[in-house]
Amino acid sequence: MASKQRVICGLSVAAVWLTAIFLLPIWGLIGLVAISSIICLYEYCTMLKQKEYELPFKTMAGLAILYFVLKYLLLFEGYLALGALSEGVLPCIIAVLFFKVLLDARLKRPMGTAALAVAGFFYIPFLLSYFMDVTLMAARVTAGSVAPGAITDYSAGIFASFFLALITKMSDTGGYFIGSAFGKHKMCPRLSPGKSWEGTIGGYAFSLIAAGLVLLCAALFPSAKFLAPFGLVLEHPLLIVAYFVLVLIVVTVAIWGDLLESLFKRRCGVKDSSALFPAMGGFFDTFDSVIFIPAITIAYIKLITFVLLVIG
Repeated sequence: MASKQRVICGLSVAAVWLTAIFLLPIWGLIGLVAISSIICLYEYCTMLKQKEYELPFKTMAGLAILYFVLKYLLLFEGYLALGALSEGVLPCIIAVLFFKVLLDARLKRPMGTAALAVAGFFYIPFLLSYFMDVTLMAARVTAGSVAPGAITDYSAGIFASFFLALITKMSDTGGYFIGSAFGKHKMCPRLSPGKSWEGTIGGYAFSLIAAGLVLLCAALFPSAKFLAPFGLVLEHPLLIVAYFVLVLIVVTVAIWGDLLESLFKRRCGVKDSSALFPAMGGFFDTFDSVIFIPAITIAYIKLITFVLLVIG
């Protein structure tokens, strides 16, 4: 019954997200990522209450919105100079969080609370914001590296972000079904008793198959340029190898993210971040595996670009 609920709930959440991702304008996608990060932040703060850490959620949420507006909304709307302010605002956000917590005389453990508030901001809204960096990077590559404000079609960028989420969730799906059917050897029982090595192999297999199908579609429909993840995957033989290496990296990082959140929940003494989704947990439980992936992807693509420039 729990398995059936998990599948139904997972498909429903995926359908809503797919509809939103492909139908919303770019500013709507920015808002969607921002709202998702704020919900995750709320669950993060709620879990820490179990350990008597009273984090300033409203302040953290307001600062997250400010960060998204400065870094992305203004940037995509063509206000490049104002968008650049986001880098200077980040140290100010850290200072505000420290002052907010350390000046609150009601708190029992102000130093630990301040550290967790800053860590939570970097862990959730800051890292999730890189989905928009991926979107912008892929859109610029497909459009010919024009200025962000001059881009009129973000479909390639949106598909690139969707591709990362797809690979991650296919890994989760493969891990769940293969692990449930064949899992005998526990991967990390101390952190996640349900994970098995068999399930992990299944997760890699599902993700590689999904990536292969995406690549096949890009080859069969060359006119649909947005189907080629990051716009370059078919332009150089080495890029096809790099493409599948990226998939392996994404799945590995997804596993790390899942285990990290499992450790966090264990330390907080909770099973799920919330009861928002039946048999799946909360928003934070849904996003745990994708949090680190967009930033890692950006770094990896920059490395591959550098290597290609060096080898000519």
